[in-house]
Amino acid sequence: MTRIFQHHENVYKAADSVQRHGYAAIEGTLSSAVPYCKRVIHVLSVYKEVLARMSYLNVPKQGYLYFVYDGSKFTLAEVEPLILAVDLRSSF
Repeated sequence: MTRIFQHHENVYKAADSVQRHGYAAIEGTLSSAVPYCKRVIHVLSVYKEVLARMSYLNVPKQGYLYFVYDGSKFTLAEVEPLILAVDLRSSF
């Protein structure tokens, strides 16, 4: 399991999470989280085996989380419960 990344953190940490765990949850609004997600996807673009995708999910503690996931490891339906679990573990 991973943690929630802040939009001001180094994108390589989130990219590493996608490589290791298959996903990275990102906290922030549309204007801050989406550009961060796009930077993570750009970093992952050099890895042919990673099919980086971006999405968001309404969650109980944070309200919503954006996330990047590896489409070659998970479908959207498979990764959403993992994002929910990260949210429930967070100390919001």
